[in-house]
Amino acid sequence: MSESTYVQTELSKEEYRHFKSLAQEKGLSLTAALREATEVWMEKQEQVDPDDPLFEILEQLDQESEPDIPHTNAATEEDLIEEWSGETVDIQFSDSSSSEE
Repeated sequence: MSESTYVQTELSKEEYRHFKSLAQEKGLSLTAALREATEVWMEKQEQVDPDDPLFEILEQLDQESEPDIPHTNAATEEDLIEEWSGETVDIQFSDSSSSEE
């Protein structure tokens, strides 16, 4: 069993009544309802923030035009392609003209 830590908080009487009522409607104990509420809150905190500056950078990149000549650090086109040296004995091509549509 994993190690646990106890957490305590205060609620107003109205918040407590409302929370207890919701927990009962779902058939949950207060402890189970608090655990579920904590999990939901933590998941929400981990969601993507649309105001993150990263999105501004991505938007700027989308607006920039691409260069007419692509840039690469490869000296030749062959540097970009690895030659396949395998055999073609086991390769079979399907005949798409005989398939039913």
